[in-house]
Amino acid sequence: MNINYHNWRDYTECPKKFRLLHVEKVLPTVLENEYYTLYGKLVQRFFEFYCNIWRFKTPYLFKEVIQERMDKILEGMLLTRDVNWSVPGAVSKDQIVEQATNDASVIMEGPTLNYFLATQAEVSIEIKLSSGDLLNGRIDFVHINVDKTCLIFDGKGTGTKGKNISRDQLLFYSLLYFLHSKQLPDYLGFFYWKLNEFEPVGFNLDLLNEFRARLSLDIKAMTSGMRREATPSAKSCKHCPYLNICQEGLGAKGKRARKSKMDIEGDGLVVFGL
Repeated sequence: MNINYHNWRDYTECPKKFRLLHVEKVLPTVLENEYYTLYGKLVQRFFEFYCNIWRFKTPYLFKEVIQERMDKILEGMLLTRDVNWSVPGAVSKDQIVEQATNDASVIMEGPTLNYFLATQAEVSIEIKLSSGDLLNGRIDFVHINVDKTCLIFDGKGTGTKGKNISRDQLLFYSLLYFLHSKQLPDYLGFFYWKLNEFEPVGFNLDLLNEFRARLSLDIKAMTSGMRREATPSAKSCKHCPYLNICQEGLGAKGKRARKSKMDIEGDGLVVFGL
């Protein structure tokens, strides 16, 4: 079995979702609206090209060039993505390109550009485990400082620090890097495109060993089929591609709907909708 961060995350969220999506390969019955991730993926893709290609010839890019390249990247992305532009608050394609261009230009003009110099993006690593299974992934950004220290980081499109992020993602990449290079990365972190800010994440060998032990147990369960049942929760079910055919998920959704009928009146008295 090929084990990567995304299918492992799906397993930890819900073994049934993992089984349907990655083992039985059942077509999703609920399509994700990828509008909400367009901005973050667009800027991420721009800096992947910058790190792996463009910086070697032209480390500095003028804003007009950035906008032209953003526009081309987004056009390519839209060919393979399901985007519903009619959601409340949605902005146009041109506005997404404009925001992405403005944010990338701010990075290009300031000291945080150093995070993308001497940096390789989308670093693919595959490790064969003793069980014969493959542990693999693509590390978003690997930066080597002048003192030869290594920084692994991931770009985020959210404008709120700490929202929709997981340290486990960086620990997974760090473990891959360690198993491949026999060296620990020195630093981990997230780069917030909208904030033009790098946020370091605490990291040491003890944390990595703890994560490695947890991952090992999950891999054994994933490959043996020990756990197959659904584990419904507000977080995992909300965006599940199989929600409308999952009785456990629909049951959890019904419970949340009944709970939402509860109102707090002016004097703080709790009243249940009847």
